[in-house]
Amino acid sequence: MYSVKTILTATAAVLLALAAPAAAVPAAPTAPPRPSVSAAPRPCDGAATCYVDVTVAQVWVSPGQVRPVDAPATTNPADIRGWLTTMSLDERREVAGETQALHGIRVTVDRTEWHGGLLWDHVWVHGQPTPRDQAGRGAYPGWIPDRQLTSEHRRPPGATHEERVARPTARGFATAQAALAGRGSGQAGEYSYNTSFPVKAGPLPGVVTAYSPSGGRLFFRADDLERVPAAPSGADVVAAARAFLGLPYLWSGTSGFGYDCSGLTGQVYSALGVTIPRDAQPQFDAGGGQVPAGSAAGVRITGTEDLRPGDIVAFRPTTGTDVTHVGIYSGTRNGEPMMINSPRTGDPVKEEPIGSTGRVYVGATRFLTR
Repeated sequence: MYSVKTILTATAAVLLALAAPAAAVPAAPTAPPRPSVSAAPRPCDGAATCYVDVTVAQVWVSPGQVRPVDAPATTNPADIRGWLTTMSLDERREVAGETQALHGIRVTVDRTEWHGGLLWDHVWVHGQPTPRDQAGRGAYPGWIPDRQLTSEHRRPPGATHEERVARPTARGFATAQAALAGRGSGQAGEYSYNTSFPVKAGPLPGVVTAYSPSGGRLFFRADDLERVPAAPSGADVVAAARAFLGLPYLWSGTSGFGYDCSGLTGQVYSALGVTIPRDAQPQFDAGGGQVPAGSAAGVRITGTEDLRPGDIVAFRPTTGTDVTHVGIYSGTRNGEPMMINSPRTGDPVKEEPIGSTGRVYVGATRFLTR
């Protein structure tokens, strides 16, 4: 038999235990919240067709392969020259890209993905044909940060025609006065060779007004831009390529800041109004009937004695069968066939004998008949 006091004491203890807060249980670790797609800025606006909104966009194989040293090439505005300046030769060799896209170039977006705090778009870059494009777009695949693209594309009513940057690079300015002087605080950006703009006559003699895809206005010196020639010749190809002698090689490069071998040949032809495949092997194959969608067809040339200036000469390694290098035949010097080419990392664009490359000549493709 328990006393009333004992019963009351036990009851009070139970009630106090029930009223006490439960011991805290450690929470399971959680991943940091993923940015909301709807809340994040999306320059491409989820559109299927967008346009490059930086001077040059590096097109990456995978967002996961972008290194800290590559950060200047992923911003808007992009600092391509700063990026190249900070990289060592080894870092240049290891760039995780296969091509670039110039300002204003159209891209098709087929999916998006967050990585490293950035929204990335998987795109197909138009004007760079490849057999890898099975949909017939005439476009090259890769990844571009969404912030380097825009869904806007306006043709200003005052623009009369298109012109392309005629130098390795040219500076655009925010005012006509700064453009005429070639300096000043009104600099809008440094644009690559072959970048195309809708233009009209500028407000000052010697200046043209150009427009970005979003309708933004900038000014160039008139002699920095030119129209695509109506009937380009092989001699035009050689003259254009010679402007890049001494330019450092850049794997994946298709801009006047640096070219790889097929980037040089492809962009020189593109600036003359002829679209050819992006890569070395397809450039050679286009002379043998294997022409990817969007590319001009070529003619196969076999012997060096049959070459004409402007032909694209192709090479394989001494121990391989695939074409891994191309250049532009430039004529003969002291009876020796010469070419202009962007050889390799650490070796700038040069004009040299075809037989001095350390590679095996396999033939050429002729895209122009003049």
